[in-house]
Amino acid sequence: MIVMLLIASLSLPHGVPAGAILHGEERRGAVLVRLQGAPALSWQACAAACGYREACQAWTHNAYQNRCTLHAAPLPPRPFPGAVTGLSPSLAARIERAIEREPSAREREALEGGVSAPPVVISPLPESAQSQLFPER
Repeated sequence: MIVMLLIASLSLPHGVPAGAILHGEERRGAVLVRLQGAPALSWQACAAACGYREACQAWTHNAYQNRCTLHAAPLPPRPFPGAVTGLSPSLAARIERAIEREPSAREREALEGGVSAPPVVISPLPESAQSQLFPER
């Protein structure tokens, strides 16, 4: 398995779209698993390990701690020196496919400004509720 991860990691960057891998950034939360050993040797191996887990949506490699973290959700990245984070290959591919397709009729209408949100109606509080919420009045 270790050999497979290392071999897979050699070809990973070629198929990943620009912006799917961020250097000097990390993701926190939604942790599936933290890996030590072979997946923690490089960010490429960490990304390959994410590609082998169906539930993995993002990954973070921390070079200082020699740790690979696989995430169940692609939470927003934040600056962190020595870390590299990215999206799973399957999520990055789905995003790329969505970018390349034509917008649907509903999406075109929204883009052209034809769709508007329904008006929000806020009714005033009854006097009894106001006196309970604001007794100083």
